[in-house]
Amino acid sequence: MAAVGVGCGGGDGQSSDPPSPSATTSTLTDTIEVAMKDFAYQPDTLTIPAGQNVTLAFTNTGAVEHYFVVGDTIASDNDSFEQNLFSGISIEKNKQTGGHEESEEEHEEEEGSHENVFELPPGGSGTMTFTLPPEKAGTYTIACFETTGEKKHYELGMEGALTVTAPTN
Repeated sequence: MAAVGVGCGGGDGQSSDPPSPSATTSTLTDTIEVAMKDFAYQPDTLTIPAGQNVTLAFTNTGAVEHYFVVGDTIASDNDSFEQNLFSGISIEKNKQTGGHEESEEEHEEEEGSHENVFELPPGGSGTMTFTLPPEKAGTYTIACFETTGEKKHYELGMEGALTVTAPTN
């Protein structure tokens, strides 16, 4: 498994070395660590190669529940994106909350109609693994639609950008 050097805390959050040529095959998985804080993602800018298996490893270091949602335009209800990046994409989710590991099935009811959302309670951690097709290449918005007080977390600064790069031939 190849690890992309995107870290949580300290530094600029960017990898100092590009992936080696052997890390560009679809049989390897890149892992990118993302911290969910009150109220920010760290790093808040991610780059994901299309056609390659990627794992996002999350840790919620904040005091409240947070979501990781990626899409294009925030819907008029301010509660989701008009088009979610992960629509139609197979995602493997694994979460550790309350001291035990839980599978995706245990959270389907909790996440309800947000099957393309990754949510974690305070102190929780987990991963989502997926492969994005080349037609998803582009830049998208990351946002947390959880509410604290009367404000959505993205309105408090918990947002970022995710760029899907097209494969190079």
